[in-house]
Amino acid sequence: MIHTLVCFNGSIVPADSWIMGPANRSFRYGDGVFESIRMHQGQLFFVDDHFERLVSGMYTLGLDTTFLNPLQLCTEMLELCSQSGFATARIRLTVFRNEGGNYRPSTDQCSYLITAEPLTDSVYTINEKGLRLGLYSEIRKPINSLSGIKSSNALLYVLAARHARDNGWDDAVMLNEHGRICEATSSNLFLVLPDKRILTPPVSEGILPGVMRKNLLRWFRENGYQAEEVILLTDDFYRAEEVFLCNAIQGIRWVIGFRERRYFSSFARNVVEALNTKVPV
Repeated sequence: MIHTLVCFNGSIVPADSWIMGPANRSFRYGDGVFESIRMHQGQLFFVDDHFERLVSGMYTLGLDTTFLNPLQLCTEMLELCSQSGFATARIRLTVFRNEGGNYRPSTDQCSYLITAEPLTDSVYTINEKGLRLGLYSEIRKPINSLSGIKSSNALLYVLAARHARDNGWDDAVMLNEHGRICEATSSNLFLVLPDKRILTPPVSEGILPGVMRKNLLRWFRENGYQAEEVILLTDDFYRAEEVFLCNAIQGIRWVIGFRERRYFSSFARNVVEALNTKVPV
């Protein structure tokens, strides 16, 4: 991870000169939200959708949104990448409540930090080696108003990813409080059935409403595919012909196996081609 420069509240400074104070609420309580945005040659992918989700998360946490100026923030993101020499980058915009108070905050005003790290691929690419998934069932994701925000508190995802690492998987499938399929640790998931129906869990199942997921669903439906948001159980993985994960940074990653079940990748490869040529950003 390379962070030579960062942008804090509009000022671009050397990364090693920005020091987070011990009272920082994002550090102490996870009291903040963030978005990860892909950039290539001065273009911020799906940026309107990212800001929409950011504002929604801020409202949920009671954070003051009056300082938000999307045009200014976009300009600062691109300037940070330019000064860092990044043609293609992963940008993270983190917004957190200002210091003051313990659990009971003394203010709802916010600060923000923009960081960027270079990406090697200028376009979305398919993973040549399929991912192997396992099931993380030790802690289930609750369904409530916090389910759909990208919170600075990501302990559930950390524990699920650690579980995948310790079991030799590439990622883990997470369950919601009802024991139904929710998402992977950093991605939404889609199942493609033999009859070519495309299935993904609905937002009501406690998933993070992914930006890439939103745009894929729109593109599928506009182009005649039967894409459905339905409740999924573990057994549905055994009905699927293909499984793939998606997020706004990596695009599409195809899955070769879940437990003993094995999958194909032809549809996922076609989706990646469409991402690079047809899906608007």
